[in-house]
Amino acid sequence: MKYYCLPLQPMQESGAFLLRALQNEETPLLDLLVRESVQNALDAGRNGFRGRPVSVDFHIREHSLDAISSTFSDGLDLQMLAKRYSRTPKLLEIRDSDTEGLTGPMTFDSVENNGQHGNFLKLVFEIGRTRSDDGAGGSWGLGKTCYFRMGAGLVIYYSRIKNAEGYEERLVASLVEDESREDRLQLTTQTGIAWWGAEEALQAITEPGRIKDILMAFGAEPFTDRETGTAIIIPLLKETLLPVFEEEDVTAPWWTHTYADYVNVAIQRWFSARLDNPFFASGRYLRASVNGKELTSDKMLPIFRATQCLYDRAVGDAPEASDYLTTQGVKLNEVLNRSISLRSEFVGSGQAGQLLAVALTPRQLQMEAPHNNPSPEVCIFSKKDSGAPHRPIMTFMRSPGMNICWDDSLDSRGWAGGFAGFADGRYVVGIFLPDSQQELMPSAARGLRSSIQNLEGYLRSCERADHAAWVDVNGGRIVEKIRSQCGRAWKEFGVPPQPSVTVKPSMRMSRKLAELVLPNRGFGGDGRFGKTTPRATTGHGSKGIKVTSPMLEITEIKHAASGIAMKWCLRWGIVQVNTPREIIVSVDSETGPITCEGWFESGLSSFPFRLESPRITSSTAIVDCSQSADGSGVKLTIIGANPIPSDLELEGEVLVKASESGGKLLRPVVGVRILDANGGAE
Repeated sequence: MKYYCLPLQPMQESGAFLLRALQNEETPLLDLLVRESVQNALDAGRNGFRGRPVSVDFHIREHSLDAISSTFSDGLDLQMLAKRYSRTPKLLEIRDSDTEGLTGPMTFDSVENNGQHGNFLKLVFEIGRTRSDDGAGGSWGLGKTCYFRMGAGLVIYYSRIKNAEGYEERLVASLVEDESREDRLQLTTQTGIAWWGAEEALQAITEPGRIKDILMAFGAEPFTDRETGTAIIIPLLKETLLPVFEEEDVTAPWWTHTYADYVNVAIQRWFSARLDNPFFASGRYLRASVNGKELTSDKMLPIFRATQCLYDRAVGDAPEASDYLTTQGVKLNEVLNRSISLRSEFVGSGQAGQLLAVALTPRQLQMEAPHNNPSPEVCIFSKKDSGAPHRPIMTFMRSPGMNICWDDSLDSRGWAGGFAGFADGRYVVGIFLPDSQQELMPSAARGLRSSIQNLEGYLRSCERADHAAWVDVNGGRIVEKIRSQCGRAWKEFGVPPQPSVTVKPSMRMSRKLAELVLPNRGFGGDGRFGKTTPRATTGHGSKGIKVTSPMLEITEIKHAASGIAMKWCLRWGIVQVNTPREIIVSVDSETGPITCEGWFESGLSSFPFRLESPRITSSTAIVDCSQSADGSGVKLTIIGANPIPSDLELEGEVLVKASESGGKLLRPVVGVRILDANGGAE
């Protein structure tokens, strides 16, 4: 193949620039590659095959240096090649079929005025040019630069297309490297960018026999019969593409050991909605394989099977009776399914899309024996499980079905609205699926086009080159509003509204004012908790001796990072004097304190408070102090005092700890009660 070096000229990109064009150093290179290559293949899926999948096959294998030196000897420094690659290198072949292939003209001279450049020129020779249709994956034309970062920068493009004369094969190669490197592979270059193509001009070679010889040198096969598609071959792979799992006390997950296994999971991670899913609603679904082993939906990791179920339920075409969530015992009312609506943004209805979320136990995620699958945090972020409560995990996508990102932020302005997860150890995952065809109200002041634009096109314009986030265009607040509405729904899902009665605004304002200006004790109740406990009397002649029920007074409060530290004083009282007392924590509400028992009877989530580290600091009697099984109470029993003094007072300390899932949004109420003989409350 003939070598063509790109000369230095005005406004010319360099190899060093292209290798950094994506501006993404956080996402592992293999993830970037999977996202880009699979989305390119899906964009090229021919509409005439509606109902059939787009097939994408990944192959990782070794290749000889002779294949490089014999094919690209013109222009390469073969001595430097042998020096840099003393061991047998590997290559990655990404092959899509049943797609249109690299169509269009092969030279810029063949492009007519205002004509279509086609896939071939865009992928091989251009930078920054992209598909213009709203449903396409790319929006910057820079994603393909990730190919050059996988190895030495050499990429071979092979494609077979169908044209008016029949079928045509095309093969061309490109090299992008840092032109300033002392060990660069090109003998001479000012830009670091070069191509290998036909002898007569800078274009692909098309002679089938010559193409077959080159493919065979790299262990690849040509397309035959009626096959069309594209193969991207990346030789001289780096040996450091696998991300490092840095948790010393945790075994690294199985997919972090080989390229093939990592690519397997990366496909699931980014295309869970479209992989092996005939119910995918926005185009042909994806069929993928790695080294000849097909990835099927029933073999996906459970967290990705769950997100595929959420997608299917959002579009409403798949039967729910036999999907993964149902088989794992998830009931319909346990899945959050919320329509996200925005005001004054759309021409028609206000619906922006659908939010679905579900909380799953470790058993439902098959994390227990015999499956022993890693946690969602490991599967998605490749990081150690944080322990309960687990951060909620959110993803969102456009119509191509690629997850834009996985978000586990606890920011109150984030996708989960600050909801911190469930203290009982359940994992929460959710997806947002936009209503792509919603037409936006045009507004130049808000940065939107004066003509009609749909939501899909707007969100596409909000993606940067790496497609890793949605960032509103200047003046637009649509993503911000969607994220805010999703956060509100998440908080309600995590902390359901408490039982309440209608309170007049004037009464509510009075209470708020009283809380601000009055001391927290000594000024009576505010009407929410009923009457004070009546004093009991026992008659002895005409005098009558007044005795009191147990009374608890909070004498000091300190706010700590882990909760509220309280010092208390308990007056034992002489009602059922020989019966143990229990200090309990309840949840404040407008109808009165909700005890732990009442909380669970109402079908709410885990109780948001626990009493921890109880101790007695002062007492004239020996007292046994023990926590209840659910952590909501501390039982106090007098030992060795008979009779118990009528004026007995105990002093102690206790820590009120709030769960991350909702305790920080509620207010605890600490009180005392008498236990009956069986340990229950009187």
